Amino acid sequence: METGTVQVSSITFNGSKAIDAASLKAVIATQENSILPFSRSHYFDRLEFERDLKRIEAYYADHGYPHAKVTGVDVKLNKTKDHVDITINVNEGPPTLIESIAFEGLDAIPQDHLAKLKAQVPFAPGEPRDQTLILAAHDMAVNELKDHGFPYGTVKIVERPGSGPDLVRLAFEADTGPSAVFGAITIEGNESVDENVIRRELTFHEGRQYRLSEITESQRRLYGLELFQFANITPRLPEDRASQVPVVVTVAEGKHRRLQLAAGYGSEEKARGKVNWRHVNFTGGARTLDTEAKWSSLEHGFKGAFTEPFLFQSGLSLQLQGSSWWESEPAYTQQSDGGRLVFTKQLSRGGAGAIGNTHNEIRVSFINEHENYSISSSALQDVTLRDQFIALGLDPTTGKGNGTLSAIEIDFDRDTSGHPLDPRKGYMFSTHLETADSWLGGSFRYNELAGEARHYLPIGKRVVWANRVKVGSLLGQDGSKIPFFKRYFVGGSTSVRGWGRYQVSPLSQSGLPIGGRSMAEVSTEGRFPLTGKFSGVLFVDGGNVWAEAANIQPSGLRWAAGPGLRYDTPIGPIRVDLGIQLNPIPGLVINGSPERRRWRVHFSIGQAF
Repeated sequence: METGTVQVSSITFNGSKAIDAASLKAVIATQENSILPFSRSHYFDRLEFERDLKRIEAYYADHGYPHAKVTGVDVKLNKTKDHVDITINVNEGPPTLIESIAFEGLDAIPQDHLAKLKAQVPFAPGEPRDQTLILAAHDMAVNELKDHGFPYGTVKIVERPGSGPDLVRLAFEADTGPSAVFGAITIEGNESVDENVIRRELTFHEGRQYRLSEITESQRRLYGLELFQFANITPRLPEDRASQVPVVVTVAEGKHRRLQLAAGYGSEEKARGKVNWRHVNFTGGARTLDTEAKWSSLEHGFKGAFTEPFLFQSGLSLQLQGSSWWESEPAYTQQSDGGRLVFTKQLSRGGAGAIGNTHNEIRVSFINEHENYSISSSALQDVTLRDQFIALGLDPTTGKGNGTLSAIEIDFDRDTSGHPLDPRKGYMFSTHLETADSWLGGSFRYNELAGEARHYLPIGKRVVWANRVKVGSLLGQDGSKIPFFKRYFVGGSTSVRGWGRYQVSPLSQSGLPIGGRSMAEVSTEGRFPLTGKFSGVLFVDGGNVWAEAANIQPSGLRWAAGPGLRYDTPIGPIRVDLGIQLNPIPGLVINGSPERRRWRVHFSIGQAF
């Protein structure tokens, strides 16, 4: 606990170019006061500060600057002598650079995996000798050995003199040791969960080649069942380095019945509340019963789902869904009652071995729901839309439509980012195919094709460049057989952020958004640290909707740009974005009045994409 009478107002570094001030502040015990009200005060401790100066020099040395020195400190008290501003002067000195990198003794690793290992080493020749990154590369090499049947493999880091001063040649020397297979598998700690439930989630079995990634994937699957608060798979390596490695699976069961009450507020939903009751071992076998009731200004209703996680084989699940759900969008309202049958297959992790974190999933859904929907009252008052209402299958007097939606959906997702709320590297790719036709027995006839791709590129250690492309099209000869709620609209907190929700689309003669049958969105943003748990974003969004199917016109995109602020929390970043329209929509009418505001503020949890 900090003690003292003099609070630290600020800490400034002079001369820190190779390592940013935020990183240096993170390794010292002396901390500056936050700008936020009611935050904790930090006090100056002379002895601890002296140790901090040594920590700074040690941190530089670990990151390739062994000659770095703290050359001076300026401590300025305020007039009342209860606050201090600290300036630390640093001379970084010349770095020790890596002249070359070699991997030796890894011939037993497949060539494609060895090439990927070399490509993913987090440093390159000509860069400073950063011990943190070197150890990370060492661990990657060890893991590759353990993922190809060599659980006893070791890697030694060897530094050799380079061709000049402050140059080193770096080598990772591997000793594979004997190859091995998985031995006997023991389950410990389970009480009400049957042992077979645990064993069927394991991707390895006795006698199979030892692979570290199989252990990691199996452990992920066990946690995915939501049955255990702790799950650990431990190989027991024999001292005599035998060819069979016994494995112990240790679990600790969590609560199987869970009640969750949640409330929140967002710029689009406004106030919201949710009640969720979940039983994660319903009738045994890790089957799940999930019920939810929710209310907000955008949606409310009840949902229930029963999931069978093991349908004939591991990774194949069946879910039965039922719901009665009401949604309100700016252009329409919708009441949906019915159910879905969803088959989900978790595919291979992409063959990445010990390197990478890839998730592949395919879903096939059978939908049968009765839909009642109506357009907004402002659209109904637009007499110029009467003929279009008829063409869209709506009652021109009431603006209502209804029917039974019987359709098949096929979705494929591939995700290498490993972090859904705040991805920092990798990519995500998804496709969506949906068909509703007469042979399914419903009221509607259409096909939908949609896809989305996202890419996250780390720049340095703390900056991320994120990009997204999304397209979709509704195909069908008879527009009256495509339900109005399937039409595309863009704009909002996760879309073209210069506009509000569903405000970008083709307009009626009176300026109201009425949706369309083709859409496209593009986004790019840079994410960078600011101070403490705060980070910033600069973004550019583009998007639009076109009336006809398969009629995307890139020259017709509407553009928005602006800054954003993020605050990191355990459940994901709290997000605030200011979107400014770059090419406003002429004639757009919002809430009965011509749009004059050229900006929007959005806030929510999680990144925009």
